[in-house]
Amino acid sequence: MYTPIFDSGVWLADVNEAEHGDELRLWSNILEQLLQHPSVLAKANVPDAAGGRALSSVHLADQLDLLNILKVRETRLGHWLMYQLHDAAKALGFDKTRDIRKFKFHRVWANEMSYGSEAVAHRHAADDWVIPHMVAIFYVDVPDNGADLVFLDDDSDEMRLGSLSTFAQSRQYRLKSEPGRLICHDAKQLHATTVHESRLPRRCIIIEVGFPPK
Repeated sequence: MYTPIFDSGVWLADVNEAEHGDELRLWSNILEQLLQHPSVLAKANVPDAAGGRALSSVHLADQLDLLNILKVRETRLGHWLMYQLHDAAKALGFDKTRDIRKFKFHRVWANEMSYGSEAVAHRHAADDWVIPHMVAIFYVDVPDNGADLVFLDDDSDEMRLGSLSTFAQSRQYRLKSEPGRLICHDAKQLHATTVHESRLPRRCIIIEVGFPPK
């Protein structure tokens, strides 16, 4: 479903729990094991994270094929995700200038937020970047009081700004994080999160996607 936000928009879709619940729980177990790997635990919070402890496998993105580990190309949940990426690309208008059938995965990684952590305002690409074009966030584990995603009305070209608390409410558009929810957006859109207020972790998969020109 396309959702207009300020002068742009995002794509939002939710999996059918009855159809994909078992696979979603399997992905949860895989992410939990990955994010407890010593090479992840040894890394400090990434620059986009503030507050409490936040784990990320982003530094392993060029070594670890997370989509292959999750068997995205072999499972019903994976097929659902692939179809959604195509539909999102079309809804966001990338098909007008790019061949969205030949999308390329730029980086794929997993994130985990613990109590008190938040993502500061950031974007994944600048206007003059070649790739990525679209970012997909798939939420696997989201407890009650988990951090929500917030898009920000901003016309600067800064890649990283401050905490969400530094932005007026009128410049914020909040989307609730839910297990099995996919949110796709233009890689240049500025976004942040609310503070994660649960003692249970919030885990998601981040997929950066690029499309060749027509």
